[in-house]
Amino acid sequence: MNQLFEIISRMAPEKALAEITKILGNLLADLDNEARERFMINLIGQSEGDKVSSMVHL
Repeated sequence: MNQLFEIISRMAPEKALAEITKILGNLLADLDNEARERFMINLIGQSEGDKVSSMVHL
């Protein structure tokens, strides 16, 4: 995990997000609906309230 973080931290933020998005898409495709839902709830739970409410408008 530390190696992954080191690699990502050397990238420009836009490039890092693009790479993370690709990897995350592949990982999520391998999960069942319940596991994906759990992941999203955990992800949203780590956000601040204002950020969560703004995501609703996406």
